Amino acid sequence: MTCSNLWSAFHANTPDMRRKNVNRSIVRIVLFLAVAFVAFGVPGCSKSQTTNETVADVNGDAIKVTELREFLGVPGGVSPVAGVPTQRKQEALDRLIAGRLLAQEARAQGLDNTDAFRTAMEESGNSALITAIYRKEVATKARISQDEVQAEAKKMKAADNTMTDANADIRAQRSLYEQKVRKVQDDLIAAAKKEFPETIDQKMVEAIAKGETVPDNAVLATAAGENVTYADVKAQLERMAGMGPEGRAVARNPVAITRVLTREVTGRSLTAYAKKQGIEGSEWLKTTREDIERSILVDLLAAKILENEAAVDDKEVEAYYKEHPEMFAQHGKAVPLSAVKEQLRGFMRNEKRKTAMNDYIEELKKKAKITVNEKALAGV
Repeated sequence: MTCSNLWSAFHANTPDMRRKNVNRSIVRIVLFLAVAFVAFGVPGCSKSQTTNETVADVNGDAIKVTELREFLGVPGGVSPVAGVPTQRKQEALDRLIAGRLLAQEARAQGLDNTDAFRTAMEESGNSALITAIYRKEVATKARISQDEVQAEAKKMKAADNTMTDANADIRAQRSLYEQKVRKVQDDLIAAAKKEFPETIDQKMVEAIAKGETVPDNAVLATAAGENVTYADVKAQLERMAGMGPEGRAVARNPVAITRVLTREVTGRSLTAYAKKQGIEGSEWLKTTREDIERSILVDLLAAKILENEAAVDDKEVEAYYKEHPEMFAQHGKAVPLSAVKEQLRGFMRNEKRKTAMNDYIEELKKKAKITVNEKALAGV
């Protein structure tokens, strides 16, 4: 790794940042509009789908096949993942097991009885509803049949006669599934907006862009009977861009404001639609809330574990710089330590934290009772 990508690759989330961001990060993670499909693999055909067996048990807490599939990039875990070697599945399962152990330890330490946990759970309420109805829609409407895959694969092979049958099947599955998931998303948003229309006051947005005085309580948009004020928008934009001049400038950028407003009103429409569709009290919501709880607990415990992690002093930075000259060369010339010192310090601090977390997880594993269902893992 060269010095030029040190910062982007290792920009660390410090314990302070983690504590400050835990509430909004969980909300952002679970909101399906921000879902990024993990590029581990593609879904297989629903015809070959196995039952939702337990793939691992961690101190009595089951990890189901669908959960691992979803972790591997299949929303809702509705279909097997194709083209993923067993080792990759095992690595993903190991990460889920680690998450279970950390969440269990967080509960043992009483972190689920803290203000930080309660606040994060309360703020994630709407996002949980949206994620739950999204999972339900995907599970019922995004399945792929073997006939569909064969037909799509045939088209692909006709367009490229060098493609193998196996590659054509995998690419066909990916293409079909992405199309169906995209349609589920689009249809869900359209239904929510039709049931709960939204309005954005573009004149008010233009006034802000022109530098006119707009009060913080000015309503910029409305959806499902809820208002989005200028204060709401400014808070989000300033968090993203910082509180300095850049943050204030972004808070008057009409494109940025409109994007935030669109996301906010869409979220409100989807929340109201999910409630109307009876998602409250459903198993979908129960499972989603359990996932969010674990994520919050893991974040809180990680912040606690890393809170007193030793700082990296100048001598350590200088020693690392001297021991790894290949990392600090650009166009055949050494980059001065002064140019990368703080970036390198952040990288080293992050590595220390990763080591501390890994060591902590290994200690938890030693005390845990973990069983893995190899047959179910193969069927993921």
